Amino acid sequence: MAKRYKDESEDEEIEEKKSTKKSSKKSLVKSSQKQKSKKQSENQLQEPPEDKSHPKLRKIIKFFIIILLIFLLVWLFIATHRWKKIAKDMLSNENSIVLDTDGNIIATIGEEKIKTKISSSDIPQNLKDAYVSIEDERFYSHWGVDAKRTGGAIATYVTHFGSSSFGGSTITQQLVKNMTGDASGKPSRKVKEWWRAIALESCTTKDQILTAYLNTIYVGPNVYGVEAGAKYYFNKSAKELSLAECAFLAGINHSPNSYNPYVQDTNTQKICNRTKIVLDKMKQLGKINNEEYSAAIKELEGGLKFEKADQKPAGNGVYSYHTDALLNQVTDDIAKKYKISKTCAQNYLEMAGVTIYSTQVTSIQKEIETEFEKKQYILESSQGGDHSQAAMVILDNKTGYVVGCAGGLGEKTAQRPLNRAVQCTRQTGSAMKPIAILAPAIDKGIVTPETILDDTERDFEGGYHPEDYDEPLGKITLRRAVESSQNVPFVEILEKLGTKTSIKYMKKMGITTLTKDDENPALALGGLVKGISPLEMAGAYSTIANNGIYTQPTFYTEILRKNGKRLVKAKQKEKKVFSNATAYTLQDLLKEPVLGKNGTATYCKIEGVEVSAKTGTTDENYDRWLCGFTPTYTATCWYGYDKNETIEYNHRNPAGLIWANVMKRICE
Repeated sequence: MAKRYKDESEDEEIEEKKSTKKSSKKSLVKSSQKQKSKKQSENQLQEPPEDKSHPKLRKIIKFFIIILLIFLLVWLFIATHRWKKIAKDMLSNENSIVLDTDGNIIATIGEEKIKTKISSSDIPQNLKDAYVSIEDERFYSHWGVDAKRTGGAIATYVTHFGSSSFGGSTITQQLVKNMTGDASGKPSRKVKEWWRAIALESCTTKDQILTAYLNTIYVGPNVYGVEAGAKYYFNKSAKELSLAECAFLAGINHSPNSYNPYVQDTNTQKICNRTKIVLDKMKQLGKINNEEYSAAIKELEGGLKFEKADQKPAGNGVYSYHTDALLNQVTDDIAKKYKISKTCAQNYLEMAGVTIYSTQVTSIQKEIETEFEKKQYILESSQGGDHSQAAMVILDNKTGYVVGCAGGLGEKTAQRPLNRAVQCTRQTGSAMKPIAILAPAIDKGIVTPETILDDTERDFEGGYHPEDYDEPLGKITLRRAVESSQNVPFVEILEKLGTKTSIKYMKKMGITTLTKDDENPALALGGLVKGISPLEMAGAYSTIANNGIYTQPTFYTEILRKNGKRLVKAKQKEKKVFSNATAYTLQDLLKEPVLGKNGTATYCKIEGVEVSAKTGTTDENYDRWLCGFTPTYTATCWYGYDKNETIEYNHRNPAGLIWANVMKRICE
């Protein structure tokens, strides 16, 4: 029994020890956990807490990336659609025409180039193969861009640090370049060219692309396309060319002027070597067999028979000043609408065969030209410069259509010379008064025709001291001040009106060349920083004639594509600038210079026609103006020198004489 008790006691002792160990382990674990917890607390104090906003930020970034990608894809889709429309039109390679208001053709765009369109069926296969072989051997297998050549070109560009030409152009890319006219070496231009070439291939056939390419390439001096090229070099049609002659045409493609046989310094052996390179390539690619190759080499070694045909362009590209201005406006409008360069828009007009409806009334245009060609208006420069010049614009009051214009004296013999009617700004002198002072001041109720004004010389703001052309008249009505174009009263009105208000009205009347520096008293008398063009003066005056409604002048109404669908419609801003009552008052006031006994424009009277007009003369007699209107037309005329020089014209206003002579004949 004692033994058992002893054993039990031992067992209890062992259990106690085990329990103590367990409790010790638990204490250690708890102590360890506490230490860990303490360390974590310390770490939490030392390290910033986790930013729970990061997942949200990533979501926002992803969202904006997706939006950006969608935007880019939409932009690319729209840009591609626009380009396809333009490009498909240009593949026709037909000159566009301009019609006057009677439907007569007054211009054919691109007629100054020697080019003859040829159909695909009339282009010999050898000629097609020659160009494809030497220019783009994988033409029929790529999708507009040759990956192999392009990759090599890019590698060369990178390894040469951008100093080498980009190269790698396919026939499709070359056609795109001919269409856009963009030949810059910028990588961005090349990327545009790639996607345009791909877009072109997606909407046309290979044969259409090759035919268009062969009809548009430059092959010699002012000679474009293989048909005109065949006649220039061999006096025959392209379909009659031999294999050797086809190889010659394709061979000179990269530098036609360097291989021109009619130029004295051209090396005959150079021509032979280049032609042989094309024939070798054609043979290598299996386009010709050994027998054909040998016959062509034999012909080449015997000497190609060059014979120039007597080819002349269909026209000289010299149009009226009106058509010149129209082409500038049309080019800008097409470029803006289809997001293309102006050069591409110009090429479009030469290749798309569109019909442009001009606002030119040819009978009126001829009357202007007849007057401008008179030698009596030519004054030689006393300073050794160019002779005197003039410009005129005539608008239809209701529509804003420019029915006629001239941008220089003498017969027009040059293509697109300086058009002073639209491209030059001049100081206006007193011709400014109706639009800068009378219209806003009458509309604001500051003056009426019978308001008494003080025509006495005095200083105004900033020490400005205007003088009258003749003696001051003292107290006079506004009507009397307009009749003889007194100066001081108009500065007085501007002081009450405010220059900011004056400029605000003029801008509504289409004047775009005013500046902050024009806000001074000289504004009343036409003292401007830049001046105003005859076109914009006509637009402003027509606002008076059109009962206070400004209609932006235009040189065309619309452009129709070959299929009869509208390409572009002229957009004209229209705005009610001042009231009918103000317009009526002004129309009546401006009869005073024509009908008044002291009038400055009495020579502008037209039998049976109401005429309102205003003259303008600048300091030193540098510029002379006549701006006026009848119930139907508004006309402005400027006369002077391109470089300021005093006008000596027998004490008469040559601008007024031109205006009167033209308008009298038109009204008859």
